[in-house]
Amino acid sequence: DFVNIHRDYVKLPDVTDDPDEAKKPVPTKEQMIRLSLERFTVPEILFNPSDIGIEAMGLTEAIVYAIKQCPVNMQPHLYNNIVIIGGSSKFQNFKERIIKDVRSCAPDEFNINVYRPEDPIVEAWKGGQLLGGWPGFNNTRVSKAEYEESGPSVCAKKLYDSIPVGNT
Repeated sequence: DFVNIHRDYVKLPDVTDDPDEAKKPVPTKEQMIRLSLERFTVPEILFNPSDIGIEAMGLTEAIVYAIKQCPVNMQPHLYNNIVIIGGSSKFQNFKERIIKDVRSCAPDEFNINVYRPEDPIVEAWKGGQLLGGWPGFNNTRVSKAEYEESGPSVCAKKLYDSIPVGNT
């Protein structure tokens, strides 16, 4: 499940000066994984997917693009309230990288603030739980038949039609 985290450990290799001992195969119930550049290259793909041939925006570009799609008067507030969630947000220096990269793309007069919750792995689930408990949620649901009849536009229409306007 996505709520419980199961941790294990990596056994350190036995250190020996005997070259014959070092050549012995690893016992069958143990597995050895050697990591080198993967520790750095995997997170980097989130920022530059083109490095592995994926033609898509990187994470920073997607954040800035999404903010720029919003009304201009809302953009400073959005740059000041970026929330990162999910397991990837726990990569070392991930938050700092987001701040640095977004800062380089955002207008100078805007503050950049990135928040990562204490337990970012379950935050998406918590958001879904809040959405499911929202009284207007039933009005936003799209059936398979509705989607097949109208396509993706029905999702946006139902969502926008259900958002309260003003102080309601």
